[in-house]
Amino acid sequence: MGEITLKIELGQFSIQSDATLESLIKSFKESLDTESHSESYKRRLGNIFNNFERYFSGEKIERLKEVDFPVLDQYITKRINQDGIAPKTANMEIDLLRRMFDHAVKYKFLFENPAKELKRKKVTRKEPRYFTNEEIELLLENADKYEPFFMVLLHTGLRASDAGNLKWSDIDLEKGFIRVIQEKTDRRLSIPINDSLRNYLLDYATESSKLFPSLDTDKKREKVRRFIKKILKGAECDWMGVGCHTFRHTFASHLVINGASIYDVQKLLGHRSISMTQVYAHLSEDATRRAVDLLEFNVKTGINPVLIASGHQRKRA
Repeated sequence: MGEITLKIELGQFSIQSDATLESLIKSFKESLDTESHSESYKRRLGNIFNNFERYFSGEKIERLKEVDFPVLDQYITKRINQDGIAPKTANMEIDLLRRMFDHAVKYKFLFENPAKELKRKKVTRKEPRYFTNEEIELLLENADKYEPFFMVLLHTGLRASDAGNLKWSDIDLEKGFIRVIQEKTDRRLSIPINDSLRNYLLDYATESSKLFPSLDTDKKREKVRRFIKKILKGAECDWMGVGCHTFRHTFASHLVINGASIYDVQKLLGHRSISMTQVYAHLSEDATRRAVDLLEFNVKTGINPVLIASGHQRKRA
């Protein structure tokens, strides 16, 4: 238990003590440290706290009694309108603020939660941006030192953080599998390696135990994101919003376009829920149309000549 939280439990810290925002954040962080979270989630929390503290420092707000609903609502509005964060990100920040000020009430920093009236933003699910065959060719032709990283991303659909931390011990070239524990979800994932990637990896060697030791942090991978945008922008392709994660969308999208089932894609991506994978479902329309085109029943006989031709249906005797 942290020092501030301990004082509160012992009754040495009360609402009348004119608590500061800094003391609340410290206490709340101490409570979060007792919870089990993935490293990527911890990083996201750290970024939210940094943005929050930077804003309130700039507004010269130090005391908790100065923080009310209009102040918090103005902060979220600023994050959306000026910083350009997405509704999904705004909701993460709103949820964290609610939790933090619930903590403030529970441990007697405040009488009531000023964040409880913050409204979550409507999230409109967009169709994922993925690289076309022409863009993939363009990126690989110009990839230079990033070519191995791009090849792994394209053929596995791994998140950039998981690919960046891949170790040779995670790869079974003989059986043709990559086995990792996803950083974001802590779930174990087993991905088959096709011949194209297997042959590529057989020719690729590093002295490190990691495949990409120079790309094993978010900060290092930021250079890759800028590199991708530069290539696409130079070729007058759509470069807005692209990055390493676009390779994951590309992996899933091209699988669906080529006839893979949504359920198989869900397993390969490691999604907990099929609803997460449904964003790619619209790409399967051509495949489902080809499947339906196999049906051509004769009104009088009920016989399907298409299936007969393919050997899947016997003619009546």
